[in-house]
Amino acid sequence: MFIDLFFRGLIILIFIAGSGVIGYAVTRLLIYLIPISYFGDLLQWTGSVILTALLLMGSAYFYVYRGFGAQADLTRRGPSAGGKVALTFDDGPSSGYTPAILKILAEKKVYATFFMVGSRVEQYPNIAAQIVEEGHATGNHTYSHITVPNAPPSMLVSQIMRTNFLLLQHTGTYPRYLRPPRGLYDARMRRIARLLGQEIILWSLSSQDWHRRATASGIVRRILNQVTAGDIILFHDSGSLLGGEGGDRSPTIEALGPIIDGLRAQGLEPVSLEELIVGSANAVDRSAG
Repeated sequence: MFIDLFFRGLIILIFIAGSGVIGYAVTRLLIYLIPISYFGDLLQWTGSVILTALLLMGSAYFYVYRGFGAQADLTRRGPSAGGKVALTFDDGPSSGYTPAILKILAEKKVYATFFMVGSRVEQYPNIAAQIVEEGHATGNHTYSHITVPNAPPSMLVSQIMRTNFLLLQHTGTYPRYLRPPRGLYDARMRRIARLLGQEIILWSLSSQDWHRRATASGIVRRILNQVTAGDIILFHDSGSLLGGEGGDRSPTIEALGPIIDGLRAQGLEPVSLEELIVGSANAVDRSAG
């Protein structure tokens, strides 16, 4: 009985957090048309665990890609008009991958945004400076890739402020953008961003290059099959699933050129994050460089 009530309660919570006709229909279906007790004790327990996990995974996915409630201070994608997309890179800089990515971007005449981890800016200040020197934008990705909702208030403030200072110190620019690691944010981070004059940027399409089995062909296929105008596309130039260094980003490097070519073949132009969000008035002409 407890498991049954727990499961139903989770469904109701998910429904309350979400909205819309589909959510209502699914909730009613699960609660009234498929009673868990029907499957017997063993299946009841097994089914509860599996379905609870699926619901939690689904709600987490919805949280990162859609969010709950009013979120005028968060940006997940740009406008679909204009046929533009933005490329963003998380977790760097790194000595093994970031320079190679910068070389490809220069060859393709594309500007991107690099959401940098403060501790890696300390480790590779020259690469952080190179990113800005080559015309790319910077973003704050916290000092040590923390899970924001779990961080004590003082730690959260320190993680963001310290990274802002390091980026200003080593690149000469103050990061306009802020991206929470793993896309997990809370109200505190939103307040801090407002106070510091920063905009929280998430993403609408992930390359999933963080996966240990990621391949260049798989990354290319995923992006080109799913991309739409206005997408903010997530890549990584360092890090691993849990945030430490050691992740293999060679598939990302191999995939980047074909992705840019494929986007253009579809009539989509990779532009700076600022140009995508604000509009063509802030466009930067790289053709002369």
